[in-house]
Amino acid sequence: MTYKPKVNDYVIWERHGLKDEGWIYFVSQETEDKRGFTKTSRYLTIETGIRRKPECQYDKNNPHKYVHILLCCYENQWSELRYVKKRKSQKDGTILPESNQHIYYSEPKQNTHKGQ
Repeated sequence: MTYKPKVNDYVIWERHGLKDEGWIYFVSQETEDKRGFTKTSRYLTIETGIRRKPECQYDKNNPHKYVHILLCCYENQWSELRYVKKRKSQKDGTILPESNQHIYYSEPKQNTHKGQ
């Protein structure tokens, strides 16, 4: 089974001796081919870092407070990504348990109820 990247997954991307890691910030959708237009490749962006924007007197009410450092990864490179963990959202960094882990225990549990 191949890994299908999703927003808020934490991944490690190793290629050609380089290693980058971060949260998946955006995943493009598949587009239909249209005659007369070039075919677009699917991609995702990995947020490798953020830094605070400098204060500006003309931009006092701007809700965007950070500069995001993003790395572009095309669909043919997704096989080089290694999934590490998942968070709830970009605003809430709570790490979610893996789907095979029980919420209240650290080891995976199996439902053994006989009524199912």
